[in-house]
Amino acid sequence: MGNILTLIERRDWARLERFLAPDVHWTTGIEEQLRGSTEVIATLQDDPVPGPPAFHEVDAQGRLTRWIDKVG
Repeated sequence: MGNILTLIERRDWARLERFLAPDVHWTTGIEEQLRGSTEVIATLQDDPVPGPPAFHEVDAQGRLTRWIDKVG
């Protein structure tokens, strides 16, 4: 998880995409539902860096499949 947050902080979108499953499901702190790495990255580019998630899941390849932000 630390790698993903570091890549977001560095705005390294190309490397971040490799850590996200193509069908990643991301829930923001305001409960916005994002689907797919393209939509997640597009949103992150315009938003402040999130804190650690309240919940996350990774697949067998170590790619993020689910992210739920802390509310607030």
